[in-house]
Amino acid sequence: MDLFRTAVTDVRQLLTSERRDLLCLLREISPQQWLMPSAAPGWSVKDLALHLLDDDLGWLSRGRDGDPSGRLTTDDHESFVTALAAKNQRWIDGAQGLSGRVITELLEWSGQQMDTYYASMDLQSEGRVSWASDGPVPIWFDIAQDLTERWVHQMQMREAVGRADDFAERYLPAVLRTFVWALPHQYRVAAPAGTTVQVDLAAGGMWVLVSDGSGRWSLEEGVVEAPDARAEFTSDAAWRWLTGATLPRDGLLLQGPAELCQPLLAVRGILA
Repeated sequence: MDLFRTAVTDVRQLLTSERRDLLCLLREISPQQWLMPSAAPGWSVKDLALHLLDDDLGWLSRGRDGDPSGRLTTDDHESFVTALAAKNQRWIDGAQGLSGRVITELLEWSGQQMDTYYASMDLQSEGRVSWASDGPVPIWFDIAQDLTERWVHQMQMREAVGRADDFAERYLPAVLRTFVWALPHQYRVAAPAGTTVQVDLAAGGMWVLVSDGSGRWSLEEGVVEAPDARAEFTSDAAWRWLTGATLPRDGLLLQGPAELCQPLLAVRGILA
């Protein structure tokens, strides 16, 4: 299964809903809660909100308006990740003087702009998601990747202030069905052609990795009889695994040879 041959998944309505949930949360939390530390290392709830605003402004400036001045040019993936982290931190440090109300109102404005921009896109045009492909991906997948990032950061905010509510359940199917495409790009294990690994993502569905015998694996949705290895995740464990967070106890069951199972745990649906 290839992303360009996969049925389009249009998450634009989910992005609008996610933004609405974010704005409601930010309007309800206290000034003290804005400053609470989150699971994102070194970042508070306020820092995460500023990062989401930066993400909006980047999409609009580089994508909608074609302004290349904010693009990072590096020689390799590791350098890019380092440069991006430094760029993100500079923005957050420089915007610390903004109040919670200002940040919220800016996120409301930028969310409206993003909805209009998303609506203008041809979903079969090309985008880039480096954790899923070295080459182009359909733009619908790039948009879905944006949902995963925004959802994860809002979840980190909600957990920091004790307001997770049912936020996970409403978005996890779409989030996990996007994250799963990290597997065929990053899973590199030598195995005979036809070797199979069953991956159960709970709310994200059942998936099978199939070896082509050269160290590359294809991804198919469904169940295979008698797989050579199996990984079963709870929905909560699945998103935490794919973002490098700590897995909950009893959230994961691995069955099969370690050489097939252990490399799965290094796969990430984020830049890392």
